[in-house]
Amino acid sequence: MQANHNFDLKDDADREIDGNTTLDLSLSQDTDFGTLSLGVQNLLDDRYSTVWGQRAAMFYSPYYGPEYLYDYQGRGRTYTLNWSMAY
Repeated sequence: MQANHNFDLKDDADREIDGNTTLDLSLSQDTDFGTLSLGVQNLLDDRYSTVWGQRAAMFYSPYYGPEYLYDYQGRGRTYTLNWSMAY
């Protein structure tokens, strides 16, 4: 289990950036036929705007388009399944 946390920030112009926390889970099992691994990123499927997405919206909106064009969202829950074998 791994947690990634971004703290809330405030710049010199009193603009705020909201932080977030995501949890990742990684499991692996050695077998007679190699190693099987399973991963789940953003385990709780939190919806959040990336730090850059929040800053870009501050810098570019409304001059270059509406805020939603620059509000980049973080990746949702993602699964990985791997198999490896040493020979």
